Amino acid sequence: MGDFEGALTQPDRNSGEGDETYWDRVREVTDRAEAMLQGATAPAPPDPPVCPECGQEADRFPTYSQAWVLLEPLEPVNEVPAHFVPPRQRWLVNSDGVAWNPWEAEPTPGAVCRIAHRLVCPGVEPLDLWPWLTAEREESGRRAQRLFNPPRLPAPDEAGAS
Repeated sequence: MGDFEGALTQPDRNSGEGDETYWDRVREVTDRAEAMLQGATAPAPPDPPVCPECGQEADRFPTYSQAWVLLEPLEPVNEVPAHFVPPRQRWLVNSDGVAWNPWEAEPTPGAVCRIAHRLVCPGVEPLDLWPWLTAEREESGRRAQRLFNPPRLPAPDEAGAS
């Protein structure tokens, strides 16, 4: 089996399997795994589309593999400009109501997307979507603290008094 997107395993091709059938299987495997990795999984109907962490309703959609994902409702959020959302967190919904994730694909100008409810769920610890950016922000904070809060030097009258 080959490495697929670093974290997922691409299935082996069955003997005699056509390209379309094979890539449908690959899409099914990655579709299910992506929903699980993002915590976007949802209970299947007839269960209500309710988040198990906070109890709020969210929009539930099937994926190509018939897994179910909970996406943040359109009211009042609406769709989000795709370039505001980190890669792998962008969900698209086809005209037939099937949700899918374009992974690392660069969004086209003006593209919009949906986000998994879990990203904004009040019952879940927030994800660190860009760890390198978090580390840079923390280092920047330390630099700012050193710049604006230098160590206290003794006053001249304190320095001579011993």
